[in-house]
Amino acid sequence: MNSFERIWTALNLEEPDRIPTHTINIDGNVADQILGKPERTAFDVFDELQEKYPEDWVNKINDILNDIEITVFAKAVRAGHELGFDGVGIQYIPFIFESREEMTDIFGKRHKVKDIDGNPYPDYYGGYIKNRKDWEDYPKPDLKREYKEAKKFYKGVLRKCRDIKDDICIFAQNALTSVFPPVWQGMGMAQFARALKNDPKLIEERFRFTTDYTLTVFEAYKDCGAKIFLEGGDIAHSHGPMIHPKYFDKYLLPCYQEVADKIHEWGGKYILHTDGDVTTLLDFIVESRFDGLQCLELPWVDPYYVKEKIGHKVCLSGNIDTRYILVKASKEEVENAVKEAINALGGGGGYMLSPANFHPAMNVEQLKWMIEATKKFGNYPLQL
Repeated sequence: MNSFERIWTALNLEEPDRIPTHTINIDGNVADQILGKPERTAFDVFDELQEKYPEDWVNKINDILNDIEITVFAKAVRAGHELGFDGVGIQYIPFIFESREEMTDIFGKRHKVKDIDGNPYPDYYGGYIKNRKDWEDYPKPDLKREYKEAKKFYKGVLRKCRDIKDDICIFAQNALTSVFPPVWQGMGMAQFARALKNDPKLIEERFRFTTDYTLTVFEAYKDCGAKIFLEGGDIAHSHGPMIHPKYFDKYLLPCYQEVADKIHEWGGKYILHTDGDVTTLLDFIVESRFDGLQCLELPWVDPYYVKEKIGHKVCLSGNIDTRYILVKASKEEVENAVKEAINALGGGGGYMLSPANFHPAMNVEQLKWMIEATKKFGNYPLQL
């Protein structure tokens, strides 16, 4: 089997030749450790533009941001291929630089711009939308333009990776532009919680906007050949659901179902990534019509329980720890974590092994050990 066939078989809740591996992302600094640092980093480009266009350099950055993202995510795909992953996620992100230190996006989210070894890293810290007036005044994007930008992005990554296209599966994601988090992050949790009670129409409009945006960019990816779509929005934290489940049922469920139905109409698969303790949300995830659930974050989630409860309905993916195991664990510890994940989740198929999440402190050596262990212990029929 090739990588796509292996992943597609798992998503169909069947046993491939071996358990596939994938990652939702590879941050730029980690990719540079795998591939070697480029001659010019993104911040080198920023410096050159600032020197050449001192009065207009921020606009110049925004003019070429799509090209920068193409380079960043193509690098992630190549790094994933070099490590031996079966799949890597990519996503067009409609960031808008406001200065060298700060950027926003079309949802009103605010991010500090961190320089991590020459790679820009968005660090969310708040939102612009505090009330209805802010929402009405906030500039709305032209979705036809966003479709074109997303299509340009996806085609650009495919073009830069065409020599390895048959050896790695690309997941089309919306990790920073998903249905749920941009609604509350664009407002801040306090303002969002207040609006849930006092201005439900504002919440409905915000969810309508993020759903329309998701459908727009996913259609662009589909038109470029994408078959696997990952919804990248956390709906839980370590203590359970981020908001009362009744609000998930009222606002989020119909949005997820609408996107799922469209993806299934296209012949694709739809995966949810979420951190945190999702134990009480498993029925909601099934009802949302997701084909896969990714993360299964330890220690908040019991993988044996999740496998028993929904493993016959949803492909499960994860749950290798990214706080210790893939940062500073020994090879034996990494192998044991892989064997434990396979033992809990791999039986009967319908499982993909992956880091629960990804961040810039991930260690390349531990990632290699994880993939090697999966290839060693993850062949069907399992022999653990």
